Amino acid sequence: TANCWRRFSARVGENASEYCSYRSSLAGRLAIALPSQSHQLTDTGEEAAMQWDNLPPVFYETAVYNVNIYLSDIESEPRVVHKLKEVSDLFTAISVGDNKWVLTAPLSFLNEPGIFELSYRYKPVGMAERTDTFAFRVVSPKLDTKDDYLHILNDINREYNEIVFQYLTKTVQSLDKGGRTDNDVIWLSIFRQVIDNYIKAVTYIVTRPHLRETKEVHYSHADRIKRWTPAMAQKYAQSENRGTLDRDYFRHEATINTCDTAENRFVKFSLERISRRLAKVFDHIRSHGNEITDSELNTLDEYAIKLRKLSQSPLLRRLKAEPLRTESLVLQKRTGYSQVYRYWIMLQKGIELFNGSTQIGTRPIWELYELWCFLKMRRMVAKILSLHFGNNDEIVENPMPMIEPFTDNSQEHTVYYRKNEDEIRLHYQHTYNRTSGDVHTATTDNRPDIVLTIRKPDGFELTYLFDAKYRVCDDNEFSKEDKDEINALRAADYPPSDAINQMHRYRDAIYYGNKVENVRLHSAKEIIGGYILFPGRGDDEAVRNRYFFKSIETVNIGAFPLLPDHNDPDNEGSLLFEHLTKILVGQSAYEQIRDSIPQHGLSYARPDDLVLVGYYETAMLPTILSRRLYYVRTGNERGSINLVPGCEKAKYLLLHNGQNRMLLPLDGNGPRYFNAQTLREMGFSPTGFHYLGFSLKSDTPITTVDIADLPGGRQHTTPYFASIKELQRPHTPTKE
Repeated sequence: TANCWRRFSARVGENASEYCSYRSSLAGRLAIALPSQSHQLTDTGEEAAMQWDNLPPVFYETAVYNVNIYLSDIESEPRVVHKLKEVSDLFTAISVGDNKWVLTAPLSFLNEPGIFELSYRYKPVGMAERTDTFAFRVVSPKLDTKDDYLHILNDINREYNEIVFQYLTKTVQSLDKGGRTDNDVIWLSIFRQVIDNYIKAVTYIVTRPHLRETKEVHYSHADRIKRWTPAMAQKYAQSENRGTLDRDYFRHEATINTCDTAENRFVKFSLERISRRLAKVFDHIRSHGNEITDSELNTLDEYAIKLRKLSQSPLLRRLKAEPLRTESLVLQKRTGYSQVYRYWIMLQKGIELFNGSTQIGTRPIWELYELWCFLKMRRMVAKILSLHFGNNDEIVENPMPMIEPFTDNSQEHTVYYRKNEDEIRLHYQHTYNRTSGDVHTATTDNRPDIVLTIRKPDGFELTYLFDAKYRVCDDNEFSKEDKDEINALRAADYPPSDAINQMHRYRDAIYYGNKVENVRLHSAKEIIGGYILFPGRGDDEAVRNRYFFKSIETVNIGAFPLLPDHNDPDNEGSLLFEHLTKILVGQSAYEQIRDSIPQHGLSYARPDDLVLVGYYETAMLPTILSRRLYYVRTGNERGSINLVPGCEKAKYLLLHNGQNRMLLPLDGNGPRYFNAQTLREMGFSPTGFHYLGFSLKSDTPITTVDIADLPGGRQHTTPYFASIKELQRPHTPTKE
C-alpha cells in the first residue's frame, strides 16, 4: 500500500490526500489506513455519519484485497448482491457463531478504477430483510482517475460516440446526464450507428424468444380432456353416478410456454418508441428535402418499414408494449436482449463526460488507453505534416469500422496521409499473418496495436510498430530492474521489461517478401523500429537518461511515456511527438535505416556497393539457393563474365529471369574456380568448361533496396557487375 500511495501521490500531486469520498447506507464511524499515520488504521473522528469526504484512497487497482463483512444478530445466511455475477459469486458466507456471519472474498479491481458499490442483503433477527451498501473509490497509481481519465473518455467520445460505455462493470463512473440525444440531429446520428445491429438483435429475438412457463385453467366437457388427475377422475365418477356427465364441466390445468414476458413487452416498447421518434425526425428531414438526397430519405423509410414489420411479427403482435420496471438478468445476459437494451439506452439519453451524480459503467481502462493512444498519434501525425482532417486530398479515412472496436477482433482501421510525394499510413489493430501479402509472418498471427508506415516516392517503405501498454504489475512482484527504475524516476511510471521484449519478438516475427515461383520468401525483416507507449509523464530530461529511451537511438526499440494531461493537452507525449517529427520529416529514409542496427538476415545497402547481376533458369533456382552458389562462365566466349576492378569484393548477387528478380547477400570472400564436372556433381547443368563460383551468405532475399527495371534484349542473360546506385537508375531499353 505504501508503494501504491507513493506512485499515486506523485501522479495526482497535492490533492492526493483529499481525493476520495466514502459512503454508507448505514450510519456509523469510519476508520481507514492514513498515509500520514504510517498507513495505520485511524478513526476519522466523525460519529454516526453516512458520508466521509476529502480523504486519501485505500483501494488501488493494482492490488488484491481480502474483504470481510462481519454481521451479528442475523437470522439467516447473508449474501452480496451486484449486477456482475463475477462479484457476487466471489463472496462466501461463513457462520462464526449464533446468528453471526462473515462475508469474505478476495477482490481485485485490475484495470477498473472507479466507484465500487459493495451491497449486501441480510435479515436481522425479528426484522424484515434489508440491503445496505458501502461505496468507495478505487484509484489507479498510473493516472488521475478523475480529471485525466475523463480527458481520455472525452477524447474517445468526441471521435466515436458512446463506445466508452458498458453495462456490466465492476466499478462505475459518476457522470452528468447530458440529454444530448434530445437533439434530433444527434439522435439520428446515433440511430444510424446502431440501427442495423438493433434490427439484427430484434430479429434474433423474434426467431429465438425468451419464453416463460405458466399454467392455464380450463373448464371443459369430459370428452375434451386428454389427461386426468386422480382428483379429476374422482369427480368424473361422481358425475357419472349422477347421470350428469354430458352436462358437467371439469376444471383442468395446462402448462404452456408463453411469450408474454416483461422482456418481450420491453422489446415491443422499444420498437414503438424508436419508430415514433424516427417518424418525427423523418418528417423534420422531409421538410428540408432540398438539403438531403433521395437515397438518404429512402434509407430512413426502409428502416421505418423494418421496424414496423418487426413490431407486427407473430411474437410481438399481441403483446402490450411496456417499459422495463425492474432489473432483468435476461436483458443483461441473453443474446439479442442485451443488445436491444444497450442500443435503447444509447438512443434514449446522452451522457456528458463530466463529474456528476449519474453512475454508468465504462470499458476496462486498458481498452480505452489503447484506443486513446491511436487517436493521439492520429492527430500528432496530421499536426507534424500540417495536414487537415476533412480535406480528402490530404487525409483519407473511413471511421465506420471504429463504431465497435472491442467486439470485432477482425476489424482494422487505417488513416492515409498524403504529404508531397510521401504516403503515410497509420493502422489500428493491424494483423500480420502467413497470408497477409508481402508483409507477413512465417508462423502465428501478430497484431500490434498501432502501425506507422512511410512509403517514399521510390517505393522504399519504413515501418514502425507501437504497442499501447496500460500495464499494471502486482506491486509486490517488481523485479530489481523495475524497482531501480521507479526510484530513478522519482515514483513516476515505467514500462515493464517484458513489454519491451515483446517489441523484439514482433520485429523478429514480421518479414517482407514476395512470391517467387509460387513460393513465399521471407526476404527481410520489415520493421525498422518498435516502441511501447506507457502511462507516464515524468520529467523529459530524466526520461532521456533511462535505458528504455536510450535504446531507441541504439537498436530502435524502446518506450515513450504517453498519458493525458487535462491541464496542458498540447504537451501530451512531447517525447513521442519529437520522435515522430524526426522520422516523418527530419530524416531521409537512408538516415533512418543507417541509425537502426540491422537484425540477423537484414542488410542495408550503400550506393557504391558492387552487385553481380546474373540470369537464372527457373528450374535451377532451388539448386542455387540450397547450394548457396552462383557460377559464371570465364573466357572470351559469348555469355562470359567481364571482370572489373574490385569484383572480388562484390557484396550482392542480383538474380533475374526476365520476370522475377531477387537481391541476395554474397559472403564477401570473392570467387572460386569450378570445373564443369564438379558443378554437375553438385546438381547444376553447365554447358562450358571453366567457371567462377560466388558463394551466398544467405538464401534470404533483401528487400530494402528498390531495383529499377533491368535492360532486356539478347544480352540480358549475360552476367555483369554494377553498383547499387547504377541499378537504381532508370534504364533505357536496349535496341537489338
